[in-house]
Amino acid sequence: MEEIRDCNGRIACKGNAATGLVEVVYKRCKTSTQIPIGGTFRIEREGIVTIVTRINDTAFHVESHFCVA
Repeated sequence: MEEIRDCNGRIACKGNAATGLVEVVYKRCKTSTQIPIGGTFRIEREGIVTIVTRINDTAFHVESHFCVA
């Protein structure tokens, strides 16, 4: 699984593009989901939003930015 980092350089999640599996571990709480090709997963943590999109079975596209209140 590859590390997917937010705009602050922190690990937002880990993902496997071949299977679409994405795992988030934060404060001893583990959440996982499977993203279909073209699907997205949104992670919001400490004022940063990270959106992971599965492009195909070899790559994810990652967008990350600070939340605007």
